[in-house]
Amino acid sequence: MANYNSSSMWGGVLGEELTAGTEYTFALQTFAYPSQSVYANTAYFMTDSSTTTNSNLQGSSTNAKVGALREGLIPLSNTVGSITGIGANSTFTFDVSGDSGVGSRGQIALTATAGTITSAQVTSGGEGYVSGDGITISQNDLQAAGFSNADASQQLDLFPDYIEGTYISSDFTGTFADFTNAISQSNFVSSSCGFAFNIEQTAANPQPLGEFKFTPTTTIPANSYLIKASGHFILTIA
Repeated sequence: MANYNSSSMWGGVLGEELTAGTEYTFALQTFAYPSQSVYANTAYFMTDSSTTTNSNLQGSSTNAKVGALREGLIPLSNTVGSITGIGANSTFTFDVSGDSGVGSRGQIALTATAGTITSAQVTSGGEGYVSGDGITISQNDLQAAGFSNADASQQLDLFPDYIEGTYISSDFTGTFADFTNAISQSNFVSSSCGFAFNIEQTAANPQPLGEFKFTPTTTIPANSYLIKASGHFILTIA
């Protein structure tokens, strides 16, 4: 169970992990405040995972990053040696795609020195590569290009720093149920990047404003979305 206060939600606070298939109760409650006049208005509440509109999610999101390969050197993930002949001290360029089947049109130049591949240089970024994936240039392709007798396939891991693109927004697709009190389904707007609604604040002692239940279809990682609100209330997720 996690609690979020109003001051943190005003600026947008990073949310916790929401596990696929688990039902979560979002409950809002007003709290004691010196001036009850703060409650005499309509407030909004929203979750927002869009990495396009929230630039600060680019650095905090634990989601994958998608885009072109960053041109320049990219680290080798294994050692390929035993190269003989002219290829022992040569450079050859390869068309590459991601191991998972996504990412294409990129090109990487491999350079061998004294019979071992020592560097990889992205010469064309292509498109659609995803961090956490990898690139494998097969042993057969290495040998066919001129790295004669290469003893393994060349592997490269795709870390976020080597992709020019944006982090994938968390998917807020799921089911909603059991709306209560001031939280009305008729005021609810939802999309794949989050959900939002307006709520009337009541000038009274601390009291429940309402709650609803949300079950995400896929796991929403921690720190991959923001919880935002304009009102004076506490959010509890349980």
